[in-house]
Amino acid sequence: MRKFLLFFLLFHGFVTLAQQKVSYSIQLSKLNQDQLTVEVKPPLLKSGSVEYCFPKIVPGTYANYDFGRYISNFKALDASGKELKFSKKSINQYVINEGQKLSKISYLVDDTWDSPEIEGEYVFEPAGTSFQKDTLFALNTHGLLGYFKGFEKSPIELEISHPKELFGASSIKSTHKGNKDLFSAHSYQEIVDSPIMYSVPDTLTLHMGKSEILISMYSPNHTISAEQIGEKILPLLEAQKNYLGGSLPVQRYAFLIVLSEQLKSGSFGALEHAQSSFYYLPEGNIQTLGQTIRDVCAHEFFHILTPLSIHSEEIGNFDFIKPRMSQHLWLYEGLTEYAAHHMQVKYGLTDLSQFMTTMQEKWQTMHMQFNNEIPFTEMSKKVLDTYKDQYSNVYQKGALLGFGLDLLLRKGSNGAYGTQDMMRDLAKEYGPNKSFKDEVLFDKLIQITHQAAVANYFKDYISGNKELPLNEWLNEIGYGLRDKKDGDENPSYAMTMGFDFQALSVNSETKRVYIGAEPGINAFGKLLDLHAKDELISVNGLALDIANFVKSTEEFMGKIRVGEVFDLEIARPNGKGGFDTYHLRAPFERTRIDAENTIYELKNPTEAQVKLRKEWLKS
Repeated sequence: MRKFLLFFLLFHGFVTLAQQKVSYSIQLSKLNQDQLTVEVKPPLLKSGSVEYCFPKIVPGTYANYDFGRYISNFKALDASGKELKFSKKSINQYVINEGQKLSKISYLVDDTWDSPEIEGEYVFEPAGTSFQKDTLFALNTHGLLGYFKGFEKSPIELEISHPKELFGASSIKSTHKGNKDLFSAHSYQEIVDSPIMYSVPDTLTLHMGKSEILISMYSPNHTISAEQIGEKILPLLEAQKNYLGGSLPVQRYAFLIVLSEQLKSGSFGALEHAQSSFYYLPEGNIQTLGQTIRDVCAHEFFHILTPLSIHSEEIGNFDFIKPRMSQHLWLYEGLTEYAAHHMQVKYGLTDLSQFMTTMQEKWQTMHMQFNNEIPFTEMSKKVLDTYKDQYSNVYQKGALLGFGLDLLLRKGSNGAYGTQDMMRDLAKEYGPNKSFKDEVLFDKLIQITHQAAVANYFKDYISGNKELPLNEWLNEIGYGLRDKKDGDENPSYAMTMGFDFQALSVNSETKRVYIGAEPGINAFGKLLDLHAKDELISVNGLALDIANFVKSTEEFMGKIRVGEVFDLEIARPNGKGGFDTYHLRAPFERTRIDAENTIYELKNPTEAQVKLRKEWLKS
């Protein structure tokens, strides 16, 4: 009797687990008017209402994307195929009244890359979806799959039927049966953290110790191959392995890379995931894009450490509908960006001159585009609304904060301990399944590093808004930052269009490039009467819209000569919600390039400065 009871309990347990599973199915070959149909089989539901939700925001993004915007023709069906009543609680939430009768949900999904008719915030391509018949299906699964409220931890099965010539690349391994792939995940969070890219296969698998690295490439004109990408990032991964302590903390990782002939939003980049990263980059050859690819891959791969492994409760218990933001973007994005560049100079993938040029550009961009009076912790907490236009400063000021902290730690430890070591020690305390409390991180880092000076650093520069003492930090390793007091006995001149490229941003509504702030306008621009917020239309008849900006500026700079007519057409905000168009004309002239805010090497560094520099760079 006991045997039978035990068997019964075990059997009942297996049945219950099976009934809690959520199953999705998608047929890529049945793409109709750029829409895919998603069918969902629910877990066993109790009587009463049930909510089916789409994410408002997903981890790694810092914008309200409201993926429910892309859903239409939503249907809830019982076992006989009869439609059940439902109500729409919000753009992302559907409430089905008789949940116990629910047998299936179906709906249509538009892709985010090619649905300009759908209003709302533009979804950055690495976080979105693209459905291109027979060529590319970029499936960030959070853009297609919803979840049943209360069942976010239920196991997932996703079946995808695909054209036979397409291969589905993902960090999640799938089982194959004909033209069907079956992906399994332990939870909704895991499936939406695992993008899938279907394309004609151009893949490469690298083996590094116990880690398997998949590279899947889509280039519309075949300008770059997965093999070429592999050649670029293999040394990078070796360096990152060493930077992380000698091994990669993942068994399998996927680089999913899409190149595009036209950057519709004017932006490119990537989105990190626990075991993969999704890239959207301009199409070009490996010579022109190689370093960009290496820089972006270095940044995204380092996210396997933070926030995907080390993170606060806001991320560990992520709410897809009502997200709470952490105050530590300086750690998640800023320190990650710094580590991506520090690692490359530390292990010989680039040189110190290039590293300093990168830091210089970040310093200049930080002052040209962003409000540095806002404490970084406050910006982080309010990044979805009040300070959403300040987010990109995480890659500028955030990286400099990482640089300053690293040098502070190394100075206090006679060069022996830096942010690289700090993150390893922090990983001993926290991990994917153990989050820290947002408000205790600073105290924990002071405790871990055993350096009291770190407390003032956090108070002054991260939770406070003191100007970063970059010159002091640079002096510690034998470099300096020029300011206006230094003068310039041998000024240099360059051909410019009246502005610095670091000052440019993109207006997502008008799809035009604009000048972000007054400091980005140089002497020639002031002569032209350029203003901050001016949007660029053309230069000497060459279109400066997003699609043609790089091509037109290169063509213009190759042809123009000093003294010839320079005609810059701009759209200037008129204060009434619209724009007035102007032609700014002047004889073209070279622009004096001031030495202000440039980083230089000290002529006679001290022994202490040289020693700390060597310790900071020692591999």
